[in-house]
Amino acid sequence: MPATPDYADRPSKTVSRRILVATLRRLQALADLSSYSYVGFGAYQFLDFDLVHRQLGIDRMTSIESDEGILARCHFNAPYKTVDVISGTATTVIPTLDWAQKTVAWLDYTQRLRTAEMSDCENVALRMSPGSVLAVTLNCHPGPDGERRQQLAEAVGEENVPVGTSEARLGEWGLAKIQREILTGLMHRTLSARGDGTAWEQLLNIYYRDGARMQMIVGIVDHPSIHDSLGACRFGDMPEISPDAEPLVVEIPTLTVRERQALGRKLPARALKSFAGLSEGEVMAYAKFYRWLDSVC
Repeated sequence: MPATPDYADRPSKTVSRRILVATLRRLQALADLSSYSYVGFGAYQFLDFDLVHRQLGIDRMTSIESDEGILARCHFNAPYKTVDVISGTATTVIPTLDWAQKTVAWLDYTQRLRTAEMSDCENVALRMSPGSVLAVTLNCHPGPDGERRQQLAEAVGEENVPVGTSEARLGEWGLAKIQREILTGLMHRTLSARGDGTAWEQLLNIYYRDGARMQMIVGIVDHPSIHDSLGACRFGDMPEISPDAEPLVVEIPTLTVRERQALGRKLPARALKSFAGLSEGEVMAYAKFYRWLDSVC
């Protein structure tokens, strides 16, 4: 059985997670965050669960675990008594959960978008109450050149591949763009089909990379009854907010403590040159997001 990866030492993943939590904190203008529940894939590390509980005060938490081989470890490592570890896949567990109250659901996948993940997102969208948030993480590393479009069609169904999707468009971060287009289209259609006035409002569109290319898409279920209150959340005041196809790209180089301390004495700064063997691009990538990382002072 492969070990579950530990994301604690992955700076780009860490920053993306913290940006998500900072975004969720703004929901306080809509409702008391302690009234929310949280649904995710905690595995046996529960990094996001610990962050959500400590930073947002959310108590009711459900971890879906499909790997029976680590189930005992998951139960043992659950950090708080209010974490309910449920054995099963997202497909089987999602319909059994209580979605009546506002919920933050983070479907933190490690694979590319497929019909199974699309079905999970659709099931959540059909059930979420207004003010609830869905975050989806996907692998978006391009496949082999010459096979990318075929792999995409096999994964999501030819009928779901956007018109004009070519082999060339799926290179670099191209798959991330297409997967976001497919998923947001699905969310818009699903909420519209509910017929209750709910709508999908995108909050974050993050591309990040510590190794493989990954993406995080985050949105909230809007409704006329809460629309004015959502405005009071002032999501747009956060420069990290991405309401459309334009992504926030997080690629942070892994630096030593000494390198970070030395760079810290030069920050904040609008421009930096190459430094201590690091390229100008690496230095500026660190400078853009250093505030989201733990201090090394």
